[in-house]
Amino acid sequence: MRKLIVMIVVTMLVALSIPAGATNDPEQRLGEIEKQIADLNKRISAQKGERTAIQNELASAEDSLAAVRIELDLAEARVRDVEATIAGEQAHLAKVQAELADLELQLTDTRLSIRDTHDLIRDRAVEMYMGGVPDLGVVVFGAGDMTTAALGVSYAQDVVSSSEVLMNDLQGLQSLEARQKAGVEDRKAAVQATLAELDRRQAELEADRVEVDIRKSEAEAEMDRQQKLLDQVTHDIGSIEGELTALERESKKMEAEIAARQRASGERPSTLGWPVDGRVTSPFGWRIHPIFGTKKLHTGIDISSAYGTPIRSAGYGTVILAQTYGGYGKATVVDHGGGLSTLYAHQSKIIVKEGQDVKLGEVIGYVGCTGYCTGPHLHFETREDGTPVDPMKYLP
Repeated sequence: MRKLIVMIVVTMLVALSIPAGATNDPEQRLGEIEKQIADLNKRISAQKGERTAIQNELASAEDSLAAVRIELDLAEARVRDVEATIAGEQAHLAKVQAELADLELQLTDTRLSIRDTHDLIRDRAVEMYMGGVPDLGVVVFGAGDMTTAALGVSYAQDVVSSSEVLMNDLQGLQSLEARQKAGVEDRKAAVQATLAELDRRQAELEADRVEVDIRKSEAEAEMDRQQKLLDQVTHDIGSIEGELTALERESKKMEAEIAARQRASGERPSTLGWPVDGRVTSPFGWRIHPIFGTKKLHTGIDISSAYGTPIRSAGYGTVILAQTYGGYGKATVVDHGGGLSTLYAHQSKIIVKEGQDVKLGEVIGYVGCTGYCTGPHLHFETREDGTPVDPMKYLP
């Protein structure tokens, strides 16, 4: 695209650098200007087409970015959910770790109690081994009185009972130790599982963030690239249109000079003859240009006619232009006097010369499709003092 822009600018600079005195023929200079105008219009059309394409791509990029933003919103919602879950898991982990610490303390206390109970049982066993288990008969009959005997029986029963209690306590403590140990192991397993789940969710969270950030960056970069292209093309179109305006002003000056060269004397004809037989396919007035697609003034009428059909002068007059004339292609202009002239464009062949007098109905050329046209036809104009007017005003 930049090469095209450079070519356009160079073309315009070269064209505008031609000195005004390079030719003394205003008709020839006007032809050059009209050709430059046609070229610029064509390039503007191409640039506008490119701008439309870029605008479409920009719209597509905006749609893509909108979709990515929706995905980003969803991903951020997932991130918030995961963060909430992680917060819950961390709270649960803290609770489990606290329970684990409490169970470990309880287990430590239980093991201390078991050790103390073991010591008591061992001491009692040693005591009973050394002193023997009291015989109730000996205790009763060996006592001096009944009170002493009762006390002896009670003591013997306490010794046996306390030994049984200690054994029961030991069994209970051992059972509690087993349960507490199992609880500790369960809590440790729960802590490990929670830590693993937190790691997994954290990895998912980071992956989501990275993916969304990458896609968002790519979409924004594409948007920025397309916007820069659009800005550049819009700027280029403005520059070319500025040059086009300058050329159109020069074209009007040339038209004024041509009008000045026409015969000011003589009566302006009130009617003209048809230059070819055929149907008017495009009337005088504003229309959408069939090639450039822009709204422009159609300065004449288009008459359908077969290739090679003779073109006849619409009236008596003098040929003041007979040459290739920009977008008109091969064209002839006849001055009929009184400031009225006629133009015959897109000819395949011109058979008259500038300065030649012609009669009404005299063949001056043949229908073709030179210049900017979409098919063989005659573009016919009438101008009053250089200004285009509707030819139907003069045709019968």
